[in-house]
Amino acid sequence: MTAARSAVAVIAAVILSSAGTGAAQSGGAGQMMGRHSMDGQVTSIDAKKGWVHVKTSEGTMIVHFPPESLQGVKKGDTITVSLALQDNGPAAGKEQK
Repeated sequence: MTAARSAVAVIAAVILSSAGTGAAQSGGAGQMMGRHSMDGQVTSIDAKKGWVHVKTSEGTMIVHFPPESLQGVKKGDTITVSLALQDNGPAAGKEQK
């Protein structure tokens, strides 16, 4: 593995809206919860559109980044993806049951 490949680290804050499961965790609306990082191998990448498939020990993730942040990332690279969850409350226009 080259030094460039071993140095590649992509960090993403994936913000998910969740009206159900996120509210059950500690923390109020708008607060980041469940932060963690996962190492994986790039199995597919579309750097022009910003999509990357990452195979991890938990399964394959498909994540989106600003295209400019993927410059130099190639299939086969090992990367770290950092994730977090933010509960933004119920979806607009939806009534709670």
